[in-house]
Amino acid sequence: MGDLETCLALLFKRKGKTVLTEKEFVFAASMDFRWFSPKEAQVLLETGIKRGLLARQDGYVKPDFNYKEVEIPINFKPCKEVLKDIEPEQSVFATILEETSKVSGQKKRDIVARINKVQEKLGVDIEVAALSVARENGVEISAYIEKVRKELLQRYSSASSPSS
Repeated sequence: MGDLETCLALLFKRKGKTVLTEKEFVFAASMDFRWFSPKEAQVLLETGIKRGLLARQDGYVKPDFNYKEVEIPINFKPCKEVLKDIEPEQSVFATILEETSKVSGQKKRDIVARINKVQEKLGVDIEVAALSVARENGVEISAYIEKVRKELLQRYSSASSPSS
């Protein structure tokens, strides 16, 4: 087990819960245990999800591994290195924008202005407008459609979950 798994297991063991709200998770890692800043605790949460160690559902997170069997060293405290080996993932919007700029040869700010006009005219999310503008500029968008769909589903399922 790596430090990330150990850190997550310890957090859930000490909280004595199998499910936490996202706010509880961030608060525990930052304020209760004083391991990380709130922003770093959010990175920890997202990293756990991306690596398949945590599952997010309706504003709650739960371990997706048997955390109860993880042996935790006495006086374990996670180091900030747990967060450093994570490459920040570029948003799907930024990826589409970059690809559109490459294919069309236009400046990103000009493309963003067009995306904003399409978004306003159609009343759609910015990622959907970006797909439209990208397609108009000859970008093959099929690879981005599922990513946009997932991002929007995640955004709207998070927004509609009850807050604690």
